Amino acid sequence: MKRYFLLIMAVLMTTAMLLTACQPQSEDQAPTIASYEGYSNIPDLGDIAGVKSDKPLASAAAARMDVDPETVFVYPLGDIPEDALNVWTKELKARGFEKNGTLEEAGNTVTWYSDDRKIGVVAGYMDTDKQGGMDALGVFLVNKSLAGRYVDIDYDVVQEGWGNANNGARFFIDDKKIFGFGYVGAAEGMLSKNTDSSAALMLIEGAHPRYVHEWDKTVYACLSDRLVAIDTKEKDPEEAVTTLLDGNLQSLQIVNEKLWYTTKNGLFYCDLDGENTVKVNGKKMKDAYLVGDKVYYRDTEDENTEHAYSLLTEADTRVTEEAVSSFFLGSKGNGYYIAKRDVKPEEPAEDEETTDEKTTEKAAEDKEASEETTTAAEEASEEEPETAWTLIRVSLKDGETTELTTVREGTALVGIGSKVYYVSDEHQGQIYSISKSGGTPKRVTRDEDCKYLMTFHDMILYYDYDDETEEGLEHIYISTPDGFMKSDILG
Repeated sequence: MKRYFLLIMAVLMTTAMLLTACQPQSEDQAPTIASYEGYSNIPDLGDIAGVKSDKPLASAAAARMDVDPETVFVYPLGDIPEDALNVWTKELKARGFEKNGTLEEAGNTVTWYSDDRKIGVVAGYMDTDKQGGMDALGVFLVNKSLAGRYVDIDYDVVQEGWGNANNGARFFIDDKKIFGFGYVGAAEGMLSKNTDSSAALMLIEGAHPRYVHEWDKTVYACLSDRLVAIDTKEKDPEEAVTTLLDGNLQSLQIVNEKLWYTTKNGLFYCDLDGENTVKVNGKKMKDAYLVGDKVYYRDTEDENTEHAYSLLTEADTRVTEEAVSSFFLGSKGNGYYIAKRDVKPEEPAEDEETTDEKTTEKAAEDKEASEETTTAAEEASEEEPETAWTLIRVSLKDGETTELTTVREGTALVGIGSKVYYVSDEHQGQIYSISKSGGTPKRVTRDEDCKYLMTFHDMILYYDYDDETEEGLEHIYISTPDGFMKSDILG
């Protein structure tokens, strides 16, 4: 009896730990741009080269990055002597900066970091006249005594937020409530429900929310035709729900207290109240996610390959050479994604026959049934090769890929620490994990047909369709990453 009591207490403590950890995202948790004071001795390229920055182009780049315009500089390439550029890069190295990328590859944004990673330089070539050639160098730096913002990325935070976005961020949980799709009686739609399974409140009937986020006691959600904000302090649904934007939003992210989103018409951002909309570009971006100075997205006009768009230079770089789904950055240098690849045929096992014996036997078989084997070979050559959905690691530095394991089609990838979690076809749709460096996958769950895989502060959250009931949100499970402890949040 004592053993069962301890087990029950452990489950309850696990649930309590998760709900305590799932606090609304605060500004210092945002996986993007943090504020720092200036650095007194970063060399100024303009001073070294004796040229001035193009202020209109610099202001436009600063607006895209939401940074202080005084920290962004754009220099026409024709005005910068090559020896001055060499002097500038050597000066950065002398101050302890580490180069990431290369300044010599046109169109590729380059980042320089200091040793303490608190201040630095981001640079890249720009096509400012849109004529297909690089004609300027954009530089973003905290210079002299200026206060500015610098790209400082916590990849553990990035992969959690990005992984949840891969599944449409269909639910949000704070310390007391869960927001998402469910039922109240016979009505279905977006609701809020206490995490003790009481007080279900229908907020928007008939809605299927996606990209659900919370900021400062306000929940934001994309519906099929609009973006809404829900005041969590207001108990009357009619008073709580406000439409901010009309249209079908295809992604939503809160960055530096701005709403960043995509539609079929491009990438935009606006204030938290939906006002002051700015169009960043007109690209058709699918599954867009902003990290630092880049927006990563699937380019539907380039065979669904993953791309990175620089907010500083507007350079667009292809990250993968194949169509992807569920992409995310799991570290500074590697991305992880799913792609459909041909399965390599297994090599035939070697037997103990000698080479001469094999040759003699093969010749006899060919002579005996030459016409039949020819026909069979022709038919086999026309068959489609066997394929499988494969989890792949790609190096951002050189594009080299490594196959890690096979996954279920349509699964969402999430990352926790050094592991990637996914849904497998093994055991009717269980959740598995695998090391980011590869190895043997490990089974995590014992629930069939797992869906909506998400993470919250190093815990796994998933919806088990095998246990689906009329109440919709009655079976949302949380688990430790090793699967040792599992609990129904609303049970």
